[in-house]
Amino acid sequence: MHIYWPESFVFIGKSSPEGRNVSGDVVGCRATAFAELLKSRNVTTGDRIAIWLTNGEDQIAAIMGCWAVGAAFCILPSFAGRTATERSQHRVNDVFSVLKPKLLVKGAGADLPEALQGAADTVELPRHDDLPRQTIDLESVLGDRSPNEMAFIQFTSGSTGGAKGAVVCFGQLETNLDAIAQRSKLSVSDRMVSWAPLYHDMGLMAVLLPLSRNADLVLMETDHFVRRPTAWLEAITRFRGTITTAPPTALKLLTRRAAKSVDLTSLRYGWIGGEMVFPTVIEAFEETYASSGLSKGVLQPTYGMAETVVGISCGIPGEQWSVKDGFISCGPVLPDMELRIVNNDDLEVEAGEQGQIHVRGPSVINGYLGLEPSATGAWFDTGDLGFVADNRVYVTGRTKDLLKRGGETFPATVVEAIAENALDLSTGRAAAFTCFQLAEGREEIVLLIESRNWDDSQARVVGAAVASELGLQVDIVRNAQGGRLPRTSSGKIMRQRTAQMYQEGLI
Repeated sequence: MHIYWPESFVFIGKSSPEGRNVSGDVVGCRATAFAELLKSRNVTTGDRIAIWLTNGEDQIAAIMGCWAVGAAFCILPSFAGRTATERSQHRVNDVFSVLKPKLLVKGAGADLPEALQGAADTVELPRHDDLPRQTIDLESVLGDRSPNEMAFIQFTSGSTGGAKGAVVCFGQLETNLDAIAQRSKLSVSDRMVSWAPLYHDMGLMAVLLPLSRNADLVLMETDHFVRRPTAWLEAITRFRGTITTAPPTALKLLTRRAAKSVDLTSLRYGWIGGEMVFPTVIEAFEETYASSGLSKGVLQPTYGMAETVVGISCGIPGEQWSVKDGFISCGPVLPDMELRIVNNDDLEVEAGEQGQIHVRGPSVINGYLGLEPSATGAWFDTGDLGFVADNRVYVTGRTKDLLKRGGETFPATVVEAIAENALDLSTGRAAAFTCFQLAEGREEIVLLIESRNWDDSQARVVGAAVASELGLQVDIVRNAQGGRLPRTSSGKIMRQRTAQMYQEGLI
């Protein structure tokens, strides 16, 4: 596996909103200092290091420092300890009970959030003025790592259950990076601009991917994007970014809050994923920024998950994606990846027919930390529904997130999107699920909404929109009690938890 130190990085954050150039050698020296610190704490091959860092320079140095001593890293979800809520502490306890890290690393002089205090033996990343003059030789470091050794642990979002740590090995990581680079035609002349958090698989790969091809990297702190979303497009403009990545939520936000005076003519490829992608979201963004030089075919819907490192399928650069039955194509399956669609009897269905998505290939993980490994070469059930048409993958929803009525099934994600569009809400402000009413002997379809100034008229608007577009009658439409829906670390709605809380009268 090849990772390169670029001549320089650009880091954007609260203290450097215009961007701060840092020599690749300086970041390499920081990685060396961290590796020496780990050695002094008897960290060795196979140990696991928990990382609580939000600064991009610190994160990259910590990752490479871990790899230099043979350790695997896990970047903690940043929401996990920023507040003293019971939910934050529960998530931390859940993750640490599985991870069992040798050490927890934090920034020099930084205070740990309350939820992380006492969670593990803690060390500080060396300060900038305590650096050696030697840069880690990544070629020799990674050349000594076996393809079957742990590279990192990626905790799944927990949208359907407790914390599960996907163990990603170096061979799987290299295979997936190579496949994405091949599909996107990534080269040394590219420049990645990313704000996606590194505790999410999409954000982590947005860093490792350009480093694997010696391409440039402009890394923005996620908090900086949250405070000022237009900074992302302004950074693409300022640094002539050629590739980027983002979830549909960001596109929807920046369509509503359009950035002014940006030039996106340099952008040639954008991975859009991390959550369900809808054609209307991309179309609206393309229309909003057409006058800023954004060409059609630049934004490409993708499909993937932590269990495949990150990618399963993604679009071809410049190719216009297609829409079938209201669902958007996520491109062809990546090289070396196999995908099949099966029915409830585990039999493959005809092309174009919806079923359960199974995948296998050299970048599919062997299992989760602390659990029995999967059989070699076995098909992995993604838990997603979809179909394949014209060699393109279409994702239609989750197996556990289907709403059934009158013999028909409706993806919860589609119902939620209709509700959000009807009320002009941001993505992730609605949760649709079914609820059994045992006394009445029936199953209700419930739709909870996060909305300010809620009144009965909004319920009528949502109900009418869902009925008009899907022919589905929603039994209950109301505002979320308490104003908030439960979410995962990456911001996804936890529908099963929402349903449970609803039945218990907590939401």
